[in-house]
Amino acid sequence: MKRTFIGSSAWITGASSGLGAEFARQLAPEAACLVLTARREERLRELAEELRRKRPKLQIVVAPADLTCAEAVEGVLDLLTRERIEVDTLVNNAGSGDSGLFYRGDWDRLRSMLDLNVGAFTRLLWWLLPRMIRRGKGCIINVGSIAGLRPVPFYSAYAATKAYVHSLSHGLEWELAGTGVTLTQVCPASVATEFFERAARSPEDLKKIAGPSFMWTSPEEVVRCSLDAARRGKPQVTPGFVPGLCAAIFSYVPIPLLRMAYRAVLSGKRKPGGELAEERMWMEKQADGRPL
Repeated sequence: MKRTFIGSSAWITGASSGLGAEFARQLAPEAACLVLTARREERLRELAEELRRKRPKLQIVVAPADLTCAEAVEGVLDLLTRERIEVDTLVNNAGSGDSGLFYRGDWDRLRSMLDLNVGAFTRLLWWLLPRMIRRGKGCIINVGSIAGLRPVPFYSAYAATKAYVHSLSHGLEWELAGTGVTLTQVCPASVATEFFERAARSPEDLKKIAGPSFMWTSPEEVVRCSLDAARRGKPQVTPGFVPGLCAAIFSYVPIPLLRMAYRAVLSGKRKPGGELAEERMWMEKQADGRPL
């Protein structure tokens, strides 16, 4: 029996743009109530107005919050309790990225990513799942990444947070069997959103991390495939034919083989004239104690 979102209450995090906003647009025709959370309140209110114009009777709760802040997370949970909103569907989408060499990254930026991708992500699940289980129904959509399936150099910390999402999602999906609560993990490849612009440390980084065109998928397709998978109770989906094929292959590549491939590529880039020649010089300075 397929799940339906008709008459449901859905909480969408990271709803101000990209996948989050698209989840709101595609759930709006069916849902009775949408709770929209993100940092940018103005964007959320613009989205709420857009949705109300199409469905005036749709209840929309704008709950702006910086989910990297534990107090802000608790504030949204308190709001849901006060308003007596029973969340039927959680789209656990809020997340950030960071590209480049791990040891050259900014600590505050890395910590913020960990607080959001792991801390807030987990807190929402821990708070909501007992409530869903007591009611005997619920749907979790965890937005992960194809990067979480295997280690990825230059995305090391980000990929690690998505590996956490991947492992936790599968473990919970097994634990939830027979409870009436389903969990679907979405593992997209490159999606045409603001994500890469925010994840890149520089314009040069942006060119390197965007990936080949055949790995790109539109937000509309990602959300459409995600909701269809959730309706069918599918535990994992990678939207798009080519990304899905790559994800299937990537999942089974042995780590030693990946290590050999990555080392071969990186050794060439660190030679004089290569993309990482500057990093090679940086490491040499680090080794002999010269000022960085």
